[in-house]
This record gives sequence, C-alpha cells and structure tokens, in this order.
Amino acid sequence: MIYAISDIHGCIGAFEDALDRINLSGLNRLILLGDYIDYGPGSGQVLRRVYELQQKYGNGKVIVLMGNHEDALLGWLRMYRNGRAPKDILPYDSWIKYDSEDGYKTFKTLVTEEQMEKIRHMERKASFIKLNTTAAEMIMTSNGDLIRWMESFKTYYKTDSQIFVHAGVDEDAGEEWEHGTGRGIFLGKYPAATGRFCKTIIAGHVGSASVAGDKDFHDIYYDGMSHYYIDGTVYAGGKLNVLGYDEKNRAYYQIEPNGMREIG
Repeated sequence: MIYAISDIHGCIGAFEDALDRINLSGLNRLILLGDYIDYGPGSGQVLRRVYELQQKYGNGKVIVLMGNHEDALLGWLRMYRNGRAPKDILPYDSWIKYDSEDGYKTFKTLVTEEQMEKIRHMERKASFIKLNTTAAEMIMTSNGDLIRWMESFKTYYKTDSQIFVHAGVDEDAGEEWEHGTGRGIFLGKYPAATGRFCKTIIAGHVGSASVAGDKDFHDIYYDGMSHYYIDGTVYAGGKLNVLGYDEKNRAYYQIEPNGMREIG
C-alpha cells in the first residue's frame, strides 16, 4: 500500500490521528506532499515528527516532498541568514508574521521561549532588516538540522503510473512533464487541473472543496480521470485526508478511522 497525506499545516493532533490509520510494515510506504507548516498551532512539532518518521523508516519508505510554504520559509532564510539581506528589502518580504494576525504563529514553534521574548522586545525598536536577520539566525540556532533536511526535499515523486506532487505539473508538456514543469508549477500550480493525463496525479495545495465547487466538501476529490486532490483544508475544517493506493489491485481508497472507502 502507498499512503499519501498533504497540507498538514501545523495541525499536529490531526497528523497523529492520521498516522494511526497507516501501516508501514512490509513494502508499504508513506508519501507526504508538502505544506507541513503555517496556519495551525504546531508547525515545528509537525516538522520534527516528519523528520523523526523518516529517520526511523528511511527515505525510501517515508518520502517527504516540498510544499510552497516550506519553500517560502527557506527563501526567507536564504535572504536573511548571515546578515546578507539587500538594503532595498520591503516589509512584505518578511515571512515571520504573515500567517497570523497576532504574529509569529509559525516562527514561535521553531525557537525557544527566550528567543521569542527577545524578538518581541526587538520589534519595538529594531530595524526591519535587523529583526528578520536576528529571527533567521535564531531558527538556524534552534533548528538548523531541520532546515538542512528541508533543503533536501524533492518537488515530486513518480512511479510507473503516478506523479505525487504538492500542486501539479505542466500538463501541456504531456509525457515531457518532468522537463517541461518549472518549480513554481510543481509547488504552486493554480487552478487545479482536471481531465485526462498520461499519468495519475496525486496532489494537494488546492483544497478539495475548491476543486469540487462545494464549500462543505473536505474528502478526497477524484475527477473520474487522472487526478486525486487530497487537501481537506485541515486547519479550517479539521479534515486531514489519508489516501491509500493498493498497488496489487490498482485501487484507491480514502483511509478513515473506521476503515477504507474505495474512490472511483
């Protein structure tokens, strides 16, 4: 069985519940499609849990892909760590406060309480660049191992018949999708594609409610042809979907706490 989960978004409780539905014995494997951070209360905890899972089972059994939110964090760190930020940076180039009205929801899960207290004090008088540079250095000090691990994430995983990816691929490229798709499409494709493609695509990024055109739909969405969208918008509705693919019977399932439901 291949299992797939996407868009955990800091919801550590929902993630632990989802892991209870997964059996990683034998040849079974888990593919995580990105967006482990932001919006929910436990971004750092989710990253650490995923890291521990991969360390325990190996990167051939727990495959961890990049999401656009991890890519944004890494881009911010590249900009500010080691004090190399250019002098024409604008306030909207910050990552540390964007996902929360009260500020720092994700950031504070990646630093110590003492570091967080220092940042709140600095915010009153430090320059924008100094604040972000200090914050980036704090993350590297507290969680440098996680950041170096995140930098190794791939943008997709393929089998003979499938593409697992955070957002999607350039379907106009057809069978040349691997070479014809840019990083921005792999991580941020919008809107979600539907219809026939040369491989089956399993993706997150766009909530299944949006793809289905039904605000109350949070299950896995299958378009009846080549696309499975598995992001149930967990931070809003509490639904973290688990897709299961039976390789022997070539059947897809939604894995629920009380059993499996075939899709399609």
